[in-house]
Amino acid sequence: MKKITLFLVVLTIVLFATLSFKNICRAAEVTKINESKGQISINEGKDAGFIFDAKVCFSSSSSEELICGKVLRTTASYAIVKIKNRRETKKIDIGAEAVLCVGNEDEE
Repeated sequence: MKKITLFLVVLTIVLFATLSFKNICRAAEVTKINESKGQISINEGKDAGFIFDAKVCFSSSSSEELICGKVLRTTASYAIVKIKNRRETKKIDIGAEAVLCVGNEDEE
């Protein structure tokens, strides 16, 4: 019994260490763009990890540039992301992918 307990403890530590050093990324889709306010609505919310103040990045339609913002409002099924430079919202298309990565900040 002690060997099984020890095995489970070691397994838990290994799994925790593995998850803490990798980024976990979630994707959503742009559903609405409000250029005047610099806000982008996406089709995922709290249930997918898009919580208040989380950093979300979008790929621009015109280049390989990443445009990032922070979640301003969120519900279980959608979130609104605020882009700091609202002119950059013109570079994002409806249907574009929004990516949220949670994990080791040193890898960015």
